[in-house]
Amino acid sequence: MHRLLKSFSEKFVLLVSITQNDPELARIALENGADAVKVHLNCAHFASGTNFGTWHEEKDNIAKVAEVVKKYIPLGIVTGAEVVPNAEDLKEIREFGFDFWDLFANHIPPEYLHWSEMAHMSAVGPDWNEQFVKDLVSLGVDVIESSIIPRPMYRTRLTAADLCQYKNLVRSCGVPVIVPTQKKVRPDEVKYLQQVGVRGLAIGAVVTDLGKTHLAETVASFRKAIDEIYR
Repeated sequence: MHRLLKSFSEKFVLLVSITQNDPELARIALENGADAVKVHLNCAHFASGTNFGTWHEEKDNIAKVAEVVKKYIPLGIVTGAEVVPNAEDLKEIREFGFDFWDLFANHIPPEYLHWSEMAHMSAVGPDWNEQFVKDLVSLGVDVIESSIIPRPMYRTRLTAADLCQYKNLVRSCGVPVIVPTQKKVRPDEVKYLQQVGVRGLAIGAVVTDLGKTHLAETVASFRKAIDEIYR
């Protein structure tokens, strides 16, 4: 079993989506309790406002990130959005040793679903429906990322309506669901996500801000809140 999937089977997972492919950000995340870390390529990340380059441009920094975290926790990659790596870069990415990939469903090339060396995480958006997520799982998706909040609602507070949506998604797909911090989720609200069946939280720019200043404190506060659920 892939390390990420094993983590979901054992605990509520804290994944940190670092806002730059920076080994220092990865170190801070690891030292303060991250269960997994995610890096990016070929995309403009909406929540952080960060532009990530190609594999050729980013791989040296990503290799440094891997040196920091991979011995201890899973490392995943978002390989792009509309633009994906070319065949030569994909070969290197597959051989690099990532534990999982994470892409929006409408950006997943079909061949990714047959990569046995990585776990498969697919994000679904506000237009998701039950049959769609069931079909994604039937195609080989291992984890659903619940990116279902419309962009105008980013950075607003978590609501009961959001919890109902997350619960419906959990009920619909039958695989672990991880919620990214599109909403400004607070550490003391993690227990509500766990209560509706969510299996993990992916924290990023909406709650960590950019750079290093608040990252340690934020990751540690979510780590503490998660650990308190299981005491």
